[in-house]
Amino acid sequence: KAMEKGSVKKTRKPSYKPKAGMMNIPVGWMFEKATRRLVENPVEQGAIVLAKELEEAGLSQSAIMRKLKEDGVPNRGEGLWTSAMVRKLLDYDGLKGRWAERKAKLDEEYGTRVAAAEADAREIAEGRTPASPLDKCDPVAWGQKWLANRDGSARAYWRHQIEDLRAADDNIVHLDGRDVGKTANLTTLALHYAMTTRKGSGLVAAALAGQLLAIWEEIEFQLENNPRLEACIARGRNGHRKMQRFPYPRLEFTNGSVLYFRPAGTYGEAFRSLHVDRVWVDEGAWLSEDAWRALRQCLKAGGKLRVYSTPNGMRNATYYRLTNSPRWRVFRWPSWLNPNWTPNHEADLLEFYGGRATAGWQHEVAGEHGAPSYGAFHPEHLALALQDVPEYRKIVITNAELEDCQSELETEQRFETLLNIWPDSAQYYLGADLGYTNDPTEILVFRQDTPKKSPDCSPPDSRLQTPDCSLRLVLRVHMEKVAYPHIAQCLAVIDSLLAPAAIGIDNGGNGLAVIQELMSLDKYKPRAFDGRLFGFDFGGVTPFELPNGAQTKKRTKELMTSLINKALQRREIVFPATDPEIPDQFLTQTYSLNNGAVTYSKGNDHIIDATRCMVLAQEKTAPNAPYNDPDYTIRPPLPLMVEIFTLPSMKNFPW
Repeated sequence: KAMEKGSVKKTRKPSYKPKAGMMNIPVGWMFEKATRRLVENPVEQGAIVLAKELEEAGLSQSAIMRKLKEDGVPNRGEGLWTSAMVRKLLDYDGLKGRWAERKAKLDEEYGTRVAAAEADAREIAEGRTPASPLDKCDPVAWGQKWLANRDGSARAYWRHQIEDLRAADDNIVHLDGRDVGKTANLTTLALHYAMTTRKGSGLVAAALAGQLLAIWEEIEFQLENNPRLEACIARGRNGHRKMQRFPYPRLEFTNGSVLYFRPAGTYGEAFRSLHVDRVWVDEGAWLSEDAWRALRQCLKAGGKLRVYSTPNGMRNATYYRLTNSPRWRVFRWPSWLNPNWTPNHEADLLEFYGGRATAGWQHEVAGEHGAPSYGAFHPEHLALALQDVPEYRKIVITNAELEDCQSELETEQRFETLLNIWPDSAQYYLGADLGYTNDPTEILVFRQDTPKKSPDCSPPDSRLQTPDCSLRLVLRVHMEKVAYPHIAQCLAVIDSLLAPAAIGIDNGGNGLAVIQELMSLDKYKPRAFDGRLFGFDFGGVTPFELPNGAQTKKRTKELMTSLINKALQRREIVFPATDPEIPDQFLTQTYSLNNGAVTYSKGNDHIIDATRCMVLAQEKTAPNAPYNDPDYTIRPPLPLMVEIFTLPSMKNFPW
């Protein structure tokens, strides 16, 4: 409208770099203004005719520009003739055609918006609540109109979800089980706020990048499957959506609102540059204390903070304090609030977690703090172990890729093709957690780096250095719905190509059956697995020798975990930072104490269990204890030496 009235005031000349072979056409309203001037100004209409006559006479653009200057042809644009202006005069017909196409597109978009506004007005006149971006009152009605489920049906919320969506409290924290609709509510609140608030700012935070990825994928799904929602995303000068994915996702809307998506990491570095009006936290129980301190200062005065999470039982954590604070409204969503909950599903979970009194059931299903729990691995030590591993590869193999193989030879060749491993002379160690056919299987291959300066593998003095003889994860094979004979064949193929010095396998699930095949079948005899292949019972005990020479025993799973922690502390193991599932599993692994016995959390631990098998197999084949020694016992890490100071002895100190 301002353009039609002629009241547009030029504030600055936009920067525009034309592509090769394109005319230097101004963008936005400058494009409209230039076209309008050429069409309606009779003086410049004469300049167009003169320029075309000079071009037909054989003059170049530079000569035409000099001729216009010499003849004193007026220019109401910049006052002086330039080669860019001459190009516009010569391409006037093309310029006018492109402007007509652009104007038709803008008119179509404007008509769509007017039609939507008229539909909302009719709903208001009929007494109904319009579910549109203008509806700032009810996120439930907005989500039912604008969002959709993955199966294509319209979004519908359960009763407990509706109560949470309509809660207006400034500080809200959740104690939730799994599969109760946390992600659906979080994405609904974030999108509703961004589309109904002018120049608003919001932050969606999560403890780990993998947890944040699930939220970002849900928002991308909604944008791709709803043209009206996608039209509300702002566009840049090149016409592309202002939708950033790297290094952190960022989404900007036409009303000026911005949504930021940041993982907390170990110290919360990604939060320190932000100041927002809304914060939504997913899996807040797993945020470190440093991350919580950085996150709280991101929220402006008067802002709102909402935390969703399944509890982990840790008492000395900010999340635990928030759930017991009278200033916070607490929502409790156990898994059985899901309308799809059945007695059969409940029986399966009880069998998996081991009963209602276990930490797994209390945290993952009941959504309760339960018995006190502690982190199995230190976040800072793991953060130092996450490094750039260029040679790392993750390979996913499903039953669909093997079902057309008619013989064992075809299956072996298929595995060789899928794995694509090139043999070398490096030393490798392999660990595997083998699940049943319906459970995932994880096979991890670690490479032993050759020592360069420090043959004794002594830990470095600097935190920024890695020992030359560290174990580096270079291959991860993730299998789903693969039968155990094929798993055994895959392990044999890897062994034929890399010849690992030690192979550790969990006896649970399909592990024992796979070990029996590899050790007893004639076709695997040439691989000589005897002395290199070890099966471990996580519920058993392992004998080892104390520093004083005495013999003792330790629970196998506890010993494996202590070996991993020792390697992390000494920086003797390296994981790729590009695989978000690795820190997701390690940082969410907890343990609880029950009458002196350590119980580890279950479920999301397949990579950890494969690493456990690898470190114990590597320890069994250490140079100071050959694997062919039947009397070999594992040496534990040296204990911390503590000296007891008494009051008389302290009097001799200078202080």
